[in-house]
Parts: sequence; structure tokens; C-alpha cells
Amino acid sequence: MTIRTSLTEELILGILAEQPRHGYQIEKLIEERGMRKWTDVGFSSIYYILEKLENKGLAESVPTKGKDKKEYNITKSGSTVLAEKTRHRLIDRQPANSHFMTALSNSQRLSSKELIEVFTERKKTLEEDLQALKIQKSAEKNAPRSARQLFSFALVMLQSELNWLESEIEALQP
Repeated sequence: MTIRTSLTEELILGILAEQPRHGYQIEKLIEERGMRKWTDVGFSSIYYILEKLENKGLAESVPTKGKDKKEYNITKSGSTVLAEKTRHRLIDRQPANSHFMTALSNSQRLSSKELIEVFTERKKTLEEDLQALKIQKSAEKNAPRSARQLFSFALVMLQSELNWLESEIEALQP
């Protein structure tokens, strides 16, 4: 029987696979690695997701003393499910930028001037994101391989999109 998991559950399982953590540590790691740019997990939902993972037998909480925060770790079953889901998701091609792609498919509703304006604004945001990501990457030199791969992939994708935006802005010029 295959256990159904959401992307958010898999993200948190992956973080737990690195080492046991409590919710606040997971939130901090999501922020430090810039995962907010591509994931919808909110701080308030982290403990809810941890409970769901525990109910599915994919994670377990470690008893705490006093007012210590409850710490979670991945179970053997969780590791097996995570590896299976990871293999599948790395092979299966899914839309990665669905919000932008949807807007792009409807961009005929905008004039060339409007497109230049929004593309220029997006380009500015991406340039800021690129600089922030470079700083984050340099600060995470001892991060696990998966985190280094995320940084590397994000850098390449941001640079690629910047190049595409520059060529589109140039092509739209009167």
C-alpha cells in the first residue's frame, strides 16, 4: 500500500531526515535556505504537518522534559516513503512555475508597453532574489548535499529566467 503524502509533508520529512528537529527549527531552516520562494508551508502549519506525519507513522515525536519543545524524527517507514516519493518526483516532470506560466499564457491581454513594465519589475525582483540567494548559498557551505543542490538549481533557474526576460524586453521594444 502506498502512503499518500503532500509536497509539504515530503519537504518536512526531508528536513527531519537530516536530523531530529522541533517545529521552530524547521521554520528557521526553511527561512535560511530560501525555501519560502518555492514552498507554501507556513509556520503555523508546521506542527499540524508534523502531527499528520506522526499519525501516518512517517515521523515520531521524542518525549520531552518540562517545557522543552517536542522534537520529531523520521521513522524507518518515513525514510522508505520519502526515498520512494523523491525518486518519483525527480523523474516525473511537473509544472514548476504554474503561476507565472498561467499569467504568461494570458499575457496577450496586455499591451507591449505593459508587458515591458511588468517584465522589468519582475526582472528587478529576480535580480534581488539572485543576490540574496548567492549570500545564502555562501553562508550554507556545510549544508547537506540536497541543500547545496537546491541553491545551485535555484541560481541556474534564476539566471536563466533573467536572460529570458532580458531578451523578451528587448524584443518588445518599439
